[in-house]
Amino acid sequence: MATNMTKEEDNFLRIVYLNYRVGTSALRRYFDSVHPNLQSVLSSPSNKAILSDLHKPTRGQRKVLFLEQWNTLYPASGSPVVSSADLDVTLMVCLLRNLPPYVSPPASGLDALPQSNDVSPGAHIARIKYYKNFIVSHSKDGKLSDTVCNRIWVDLEKAIHGLGNQQDVIDAADAKSKVLDFNALKELLNVGFSVHRNLERLNDYGNELAVQNSKIKKLKSTVKNMEK
Repeated sequence: MATNMTKEEDNFLRIVYLNYRVGTSALRRYFDSVHPNLQSVLSSPSNKAILSDLHKPTRGQRKVLFLEQWNTLYPASGSPVVSSADLDVTLMVCLLRNLPPYVSPPASGLDALPQSNDVSPGAHIARIKYYKNFIVSHSKDGKLSDTVCNRIWVDLEKAIHGLGNQQDVIDAADAKSKVLDFNALKELLNVGFSVHRNLERLNDYGNELAVQNSKIKKLKSTVKNMEK
């Protein structure tokens, strides 16, 4: 354990490592098994149309893909070929849920924690996604009790075993006692938190604009009717 670090802080950063490093690696292996040729998937006109609708939705619909994410999937001409290594958890889950072959979500959906006895790929994906968001939301406190840490660890190991390969299983087991670079983990967490908050703000701003535009249209319509 790092000097001057409490057990609760150590618990939190080990969960960060297990999710961001090992869990993401396991999810990426599964993603590659579903989309072994990502460039071909993204080049498909029908798939690009689906993603375009998520990037520039019709009025009143929620934006799912922001500009930075769109540019990751469709970089400027001449850029290297896009692979799963360029995608974070959010983007991988987005493609798995929106592009064929679709991943069947658990009963509670891909955005909530599934039942503990659900060992489907969709449930494992939901676990990794859920705890990634959990980590970000708890990043300001940065502490986890042994009880909560152990519960999360069991869930994440289940997901890693279900989606990854033997190396991921070994890495998950090693994470309990591995000497970690805690400063690097904190930096990783700060970056993840900043991106998450910026996307939330952009989404909120986009929703506000949509509401304001709708009000302006109604007002213009009312004025026109009064002038008739």
